[in-house]
Amino acid sequence: MRIRLIYPSWERLRYQTPYVLPPLGAAVVAALTPPEHEVSLSDENLAPVDLDAPADLAAVSTMLISQAPRACAIADGFRSRGVPVVMGGLMVACLPELAARHADAIVLGEAEGVWPQVLADLERKALRPVYRRGSLAGPEEMPAARRDIFKPGQYAYRGLRMMDLVETSRGCRFGCLPCLVPHAAGREHRMRDMAAVVRELRGVECDRVFIVDSALEQNEDHERALFRAMKGLGKSWVGHALSARPDIMSLAAESGCWFVYQAVLHDSPRIREKIRMMHDHGIAVEGTILLGLDEHGPDVFKRMVDFLLECGLDLAEFTVLTPFPGTPLFAEMKKAGRILHEDWGRYNAENVVFRPARMTPEQLAEGCRWAWEAFYEEESQSAKMTRLYRRLAGRGAWQPPA
Repeated sequence: MRIRLIYPSWERLRYQTPYVLPPLGAAVVAALTPPEHEVSLSDENLAPVDLDAPADLAAVSTMLISQAPRACAIADGFRSRGVPVVMGGLMVACLPELAARHADAIVLGEAEGVWPQVLADLERKALRPVYRRGSLAGPEEMPAARRDIFKPGQYAYRGLRMMDLVETSRGCRFGCLPCLVPHAAGREHRMRDMAAVVRELRGVECDRVFIVDSALEQNEDHERALFRAMKGLGKSWVGHALSARPDIMSLAAESGCWFVYQAVLHDSPRIREKIRMMHDHGIAVEGTILLGLDEHGPDVFKRMVDFLLECGLDLAEFTVLTPFPGTPLFAEMKKAGRILHEDWGRYNAENVVFRPARMTPEQLAEGCRWAWEAFYEEESQSAKMTRLYRRLAGRGAWQPPA
């Protein structure tokens, strides 16, 4: 069969640098596809999806709630042309009834152990409406991503090839307020075999990778083992939330870590100290700043910007608390009548979709806009990013484009 993997577009943060990373979920589905099938990828974030291209199956892969409108529209487009559609991914797990109205079949949860059965059923014209694993996938079932579906030079920004994405584990035990990971991947931290991870990393052609695990700091033993295994692989890497342990920070830096995404919910001494530790080890920090918590009043915006500038944060991404469907937060706010609408395309962590506790929706939206502009007032986001990449180039890990 000719299988077209489709990755829909979504409304991005207006102040965010508009680069596009390769969709890891689609590459994992490709890896789970039996070799007798032909697989190709259409990423709508790069180019419009050609609904008339030959296909025996359109497999729509999603990661974000805000992809829902485009995912459903694309699915409808293929079905109107007689092409069967299967939808899966995080959005589908959170909005299964919506997805089921636009697809011939949906996959709820992880694709390991399920996807080959979907294809076999389709070939014998016995496709079921819903496929679901009875349990979460074991680490030994998680394949190395199939990166040959990405065309050479397809994922680049201003001549710079973007990072390849690699997962070394799934699940997160923390269960932070707005996060969808526990809903989709469970709270059990499932770690892949380290030898398999190293083989995959060695097979990645790009010398820069993004370790996409939800929070590396949730398991310090895994951090230490991973960073020791990565040392000497020649990869410069980005990840989420390292443990604030001196030995772990040192191992991370020695293994090639140069940039970390750190969630910032409060202007706390703990966060200040953690940023300082990462800087001391030569690791840059981008804060993901969550605004609109129930304890936040109109004074939070200036207070947070002042705090972040004082900490010397390298980059900041200001986001609005978003009660995603499928989370306890959404259920609580829905029950309390605080959800303003269910226009899923606007659930992108920029639009205010709920009624804040201590300010108006308009105050929250305006405050978030002000925070972006105030943080980057003295040095633009692009200038800060250029400085960071020049520092990376100075380490010999990357050569600027000619």
